[in-house]
Amino acid sequence: MSNHQTAAILVIGNEVLSGRTREANAYLAAQKLFDRGCKLGEIAVVPDVQDAIVVTLNRLRDQFDAVITSGGIGPTHDDITMDSIAKAFGVELIEHKYILQVMTERFGKEGMNDGRRRMTRVPAGAHLIRCEKTIAPGAKIENVYVLAGVPYIFESQLDSILPEFGDGERPFIRHEVDVALPESTFAKELELIQDRFQEVEIGSYPRMCGNKPCGKICLSSKNETALKQAIKSVEAMLENIGH
Repeated sequence: MSNHQTAAILVIGNEVLSGRTREANAYLAAQKLFDRGCKLGEIAVVPDVQDAIVVTLNRLRDQFDAVITSGGIGPTHDDITMDSIAKAFGVELIEHKYILQVMTERFGKEGMNDGRRRMTRVPAGAHLIRCEKTIAPGAKIENVYVLAGVPYIFESQLDSILPEFGDGERPFIRHEVDVALPESTFAKELELIQDRFQEVEIGSYPRMCGNKPCGKICLSSKNETALKQAIKSVEAMLENIGH
């Protein structure tokens, strides 16, 4: 099977939507998927509400090659991601023998309280996603990868599945061109360049340097030849306007 060429990220958690937690996992995943050459098409954020998780997950897994979820697989009442994934796929939520074994070995039978037993459950038919940072694995079912919300665990789990995404030998390439002009002076010309180079994604990101306009034009593509040509066109356009 070929690697996933498109992906979406589903962030689950009231703490993100309330502003209590600054979301970092999708940002990290976006960078790593870009470097792998996998196109991230959407980042969705939903609350700890089963219907919201199920509806959004089913839409994303139909629309993209793969979905990576973040959050909601811990020991507390609001950790309902595994339950919701099982419902989305129409399968049972089962206690996984391997997870139960390793957690019992770590904490002892007397330490296997209800919260830890909760973390041994995965959707039936799922494969475990194991990593170095935790003994509690994530899970993969079909094209959905269920990862933890704790950033250092999420990163470790993400690193373990990245070989299944994109093509590390043909990543996206990004180049930034410095700009010292108001966007309005080159907006039309930049649109024409974008029309000429459909394989290159072009974006303009303005800011102010003191009281003067500045910023960057960012170009990215897997096609190195087209990217170089687009960069030359942008640089020539800016030079002409600047004079």
